[in-house]
Amino acid sequence: MLTSVACQDCSVVFKARRIDALRCEPCKKRHRKEYLREYDHGKRRGQCVDCGSETGARAERCLVCSNKYAGRRRSGEHNGNWKQGRTKNRGYVYVRVHPPGHKGHPYRAEHRVVWEQTHGKPIPKGWVVHHLNGVKDDNRPENLAAMPRHEHHSHPREALKPYETRIRSLEEAAR
Repeated sequence: MLTSVACQDCSVVFKARRIDALRCEPCKKRHRKEYLREYDHGKRRGQCVDCGSETGARAERCLVCSNKYAGRRRSGEHNGNWKQGRTKNRGYVYVRVHPPGHKGHPYRAEHRVVWEQTHGKPIPKGWVVHHLNGVKDDNRPENLAAMPRHEHHSHPREALKPYETRIRSLEEAAR
């Protein structure tokens, strides 16, 4: 049921569904915009620490900078799933060797890192590090041997026989 009501702002008579309506549609929109502008103006107080634009009353950064910063804030040891920089994939252990923001992949295979630290030199190009006892996550220096890739894939693997027997004997003694 429509009733005729006079607008509080412009005094134009308009049809309203409610008897307590105060403003016509154009005045209602204008009043809402003014209210929101005053409300936002009163709340905006700070400046973004990164770019200097306006922020909310308690915000340290504007929305754009906050979204950029969120990725850095939750990376590495600040992430809830952090496992001290160690992860496992296909049986091999990978360790974090580069800090966040470093170009390139931050993780390297632990057996390669251990071999390089033990021998004090990088692994030659085209060489692989072999686990003598066949256990991919056993990265003790005595269990690792570096060799050319083609030698690693040869069937008899005569070069590895003495190492493999020595590892087996050490493991038997440890039990």
